Amino acid sequence: MKRGEVVKRALLDEEREIRLSEDLWLNYFNRYLFENGTITEKEYKKMVEKIANRKAKFSRSRTT
Repeated sequence: MKRGEVVKRALLDEEREIRLSEDLWLNYFNRYLFENGTITEKEYKKMVEKIANRKAKFSRSRTT
């Protein structure tokens, strides 16, 4: 593996870690809001779906 490829791979790994931490935080906060009655179950499920779509979108963009 060439040096440039190693740097690119390290950046991709860092991006993946950042995205994972963002998704974990979004899911945690969404659940917290629902459990404390700030948002409805409908809003909670909508956000779960949006977060999942965000993950899928990121995964597809990495493969192209």
